[in-house]
Amino acid sequence: MMDLYDLKAWEPAEVELAPERAAAIAGSELVRVLSVAPGRYRLEPDSRVGITLGEDWELRVQPRLSIPNLFFLLGYSSDSAGWRRFAAGFREDRDLFGAVAAGFSFHAIEALRPGVLHGYVEREERLAGIRGRVRFGDQVSRLGGLALPVEVRYDDYTADIAENRFLRSAAEVLLRLPRVPERARADLFRVRSILENVSVIADRRDVRRPELTRLNRHYGPALALAELILLRTSISGARGETRATTFVFDLNEVFESFLSTALAESFRPYGGVLEPQRSDYLAEERRLRLRPDLTWRVRGIAKAVIDAKYKSLIDARTMPNADAYQMLAYCISLGLPTGYLIYAKDAGEGERRYRIRRHGYEVVVHSVDVELEPEVLLRQVGAIADAIATSGLQLAA
Repeated sequence: MMDLYDLKAWEPAEVELAPERAAAIAGSELVRVLSVAPGRYRLEPDSRVGITLGEDWELRVQPRLSIPNLFFLLGYSSDSAGWRRFAAGFREDRDLFGAVAAGFSFHAIEALRPGVLHGYVEREERLAGIRGRVRFGDQVSRLGGLALPVEVRYDDYTADIAENRFLRSAAEVLLRLPRVPERARADLFRVRSILENVSVIADRRDVRRPELTRLNRHYGPALALAELILLRTSISGARGETRATTFVFDLNEVFESFLSTALAESFRPYGGVLEPQRSDYLAEERRLRLRPDLTWRVRGIAKAVIDAKYKSLIDARTMPNADAYQMLAYCISLGLPTGYLIYAKDAGEGERRYRIRRHGYEVVVHSVDVELEPEVLLRQVGAIADAIATSGLQLAA
């Protein structure tokens, strides 16, 4: 019998736990675990959501955002032109992990339906005959001038390419996990069968999905989900047995990525470049590094600085003074009179302005309602971008 701890993002709960289990849950990095009394602990979720499975317990942190809306944010940041196709694989589902597994299996099958993508891969091998180009340096150094075998380099037209490795690897990860929906598990076995001659990614520490092109664009939704699965799932074990499985991702990163893509599209008519995570320094000695989420520059000159926050504006605990202090530092460093904080919106909240006493700086707080229908949400982001761009272009060069 599995003990289930089912929470929502930003909503803490007190539960009874043995110290060993409390330590295991804390080690998942999905929630903060605070002792409030002997045998009783407070589990504090934040912007991270996902699932952790132990030997006899399961911890879930579900997003407050609906599953379809969450995957719209993911899909738009992955492919702003093809987000409708991405969102088609998802439905209302209480279980986030089940939705990810079902969505990936749907899109993987759709990607493979027209046929498995092939491409050219450069290979270096030692063969009994000549194929491609002879590697004369290796031939002499390794074989001492022998005529056979031959060290060669050639281009192989194969299905064992990055796109298919992503799909095969993500399917293998999901098939090792419990509680995958039955239909999704059947589709995952089908993906593995279709790609049986494709190798699995051995090292997932630096997984980056292939860039989309005209040839592989139909793989786009499946590749985006495969990357999420491969980067955010970890399986720890002892003596070959699975002991703990964790699938965790941060909605703050999802929101920031969505907002970066949506604002870049909205700023396009105004020119300039919207730069993500550009480093700067607050101190003249090039110390106190700053890294704002987004900086809009026109002809190299900063015109606006923006930070995205997946937090509630109604709950005072999640809009701390630290956000305003951070934005003030960005404004001072970049020489801008105004900085912008954009939050995921709770109902009824609008724009706020904070004028800094005796210095003339202003921190403007906008909010976007991520529960809106996608087209309405994009119009809301566009209106904010228009206001920021109009103000920024009025600044002296």
